[in-house]
Amino acid sequence: MTTVCRTIYVDLDDVLCQAARHFLIVVEREFGKRIAYEQLTNFDVGHSCGLAADDCDELYRIVHRPDELLRMTPVNEAIAVLKQWEEQGFDIAIVTGRPPESVEVSLAWLAKHRISHGSFTVVDKYSRFTTDNTNAITLTELSTRRFCWAVEDSLPMAHFLADEMRVPVALIDRPWNQSDGEHFRIGRYRDWHAISAAAPALIALNGGRV
Repeated sequence: MTTVCRTIYVDLDDVLCQAARHFLIVVEREFGKRIAYEQLTNFDVGHSCGLAADDCDELYRIVHRPDELLRMTPVNEAIAVLKQWEEQGFDIAIVTGRPPESVEVSLAWLAKHRISHGSFTVVDKYSRFTTDNTNAITLTELSTRRFCWAVEDSLPMAHFLADEMRVPVALIDRPWNQSDGEHFRIGRYRDWHAISAAAPALIALNGGRV
């Protein structure tokens, strides 16, 4: 008998919090460059802002400081949707590509904004850090887990989930994920209201197993 899966994968940055917009605040403050949000057409914010390699490294160091992470504003409409899903019996699994040392402050941020979740996992999504001697896991380890559907803003992760894990993905419309064509397991949605309305379709796409 097949076990029913009721776990929803939810990314953190630019899905639950306004990470890219905070990056732009830091870019202007630290590097004197004013960049419009719509200009972030590359997933690498530093690249989109035209920063040199050393400045990109410095940018990522700054934005992952606890004080900066705590300042990030939430995507408010997501909070109500996650609470609704939780009330419907779904388990919210927040899966982030932030570095392992950001776990404590990330959990504090989630608590501060009362964001419903059942688990929090750090994954080396983009080969940016090592998982050795940390609580973080690799993509291979992630692929052994089951999700009924996923909410992401990253095209590479959306394709990994859809192709490698066969998970339906709700891709939130962002300037950096506009270059992709259609994929039968990836649906594009303008915001959390649209994702909430599409939940029955995501269930159907997953074969009704949720």
